[in-house]
Amino acid sequence: MLGWLTKLETVHKAETAAEREAIYRFRYQIYVEELRHDDEADHERKWLKQEEDEQAGTTLLYTGTADEITSTVRFQAWKPGEVPPAVFARTSMERFPAIERLGVAHIGRMIVRRGLRGKLVLPSLLAGGYEFLVGEMGADLAFLDCVPGMVRSYRQLGARPYGGRLIDLGYSPGIPLVIVLSDYEHLKRSASIVAPLVKKYFGPGKREALDLAPYRHLFDSDTVPVEFDPEKVWAALQDRLLASNESIPTFVDALSPGALFHLSESGYLLDVKAGDLLTRAGIGQREMFVILEGACEVEGAGKRIALLDKGDLFGEIAFFSESGERSATVRALSDCKLLVLRHQFLEELTTNDPEAACQILLNVSRIMAERMGGMVRTAAASASDAEP
Repeated sequence: MLGWLTKLETVHKAETAAEREAIYRFRYQIYVEELRHDDEADHERKWLKQEEDEQAGTTLLYTGTADEITSTVRFQAWKPGEVPPAVFARTSMERFPAIERLGVAHIGRMIVRRGLRGKLVLPSLLAGGYEFLVGEMGADLAFLDCVPGMVRSYRQLGARPYGGRLIDLGYSPGIPLVIVLSDYEHLKRSASIVAPLVKKYFGPGKREALDLAPYRHLFDSDTVPVEFDPEKVWAALQDRLLASNESIPTFVDALSPGALFHLSESGYLLDVKAGDLLTRAGIGQREMFVILEGACEVEGAGKRIALLDKGDLFGEIAFFSESGERSATVRALSDCKLLVLRHQFLEELTTNDPEAACQILLNVSRIMAERMGGMVRTAAASASDAEP
């Protein structure tokens, strides 16, 4: 049992088959019943277990009790030079100089029970996880990936995007992230819950902190697939939508400079490659995307049913619906630059700038109405052509 000397919850290591099976059932509740991700689920047992769960070097941690798990995470940790080739390639580890000399870990399947998100459960899990990875496993770097809607939250925990390839999760692009476990200054700037723990393990008379000089280029904005700097988000909006001579209705029409500033602070840019899967029908995800550059296609029944171009948005139905369920599968037809908007941004904007929030809702409604009208006209034309 792993404890932290604070008021945080106790973090447990799953030692028994009963504990591990309780975690698999909890995953099923979150991933399948809540988020509708069912590719690897055992529906008969109502659990979600993966091959990685039983591999050497894998540890499952959880909070709560085996009867009532409140959060869980999977850690895979490897000694220097022993990362499996598939994991090494998937996470673009070859881009980290001399990584074969470092202790490496991968963080996966980190989930929190609904109703406890935003509470102390996740900080407890992270603090206990840090103690385990650094104190017991001697890790230097911890890799993870997340869907676009979660990347801001993970950045606040101290994870940072790096110059790695996007990861195909089968339902969304995965953003590659890494935590440099000895980087106190970055963790402190991020207000990460684990920042105070760094000095417990690194410093004079303890482990030497990792020299970041060989890796700094991996964190430069020019090499990573995401951009959070509000000024650069603003510039992308200005160059690709606001200053465009094309007469296309867009998400940002009639917005005041103040509203655009809020938008630039709330959203971020994501670069994707041609062929990347961006959303999958039936999956529960609530971020919305605006195409700033490139083209995407909407798929249905194995064929293209719509083409989306610069200025178009997608994901708006899940964004506004109560279920948050994706209504369509969308794939990048070319290399694209997208503006990603979290579901929470509209709630925040409603508080900060109600007039701007109303204008955005009006813009989205107009775009959806025009899209629906186009679909009706296309269907009517097809029906007319089919008549003898």
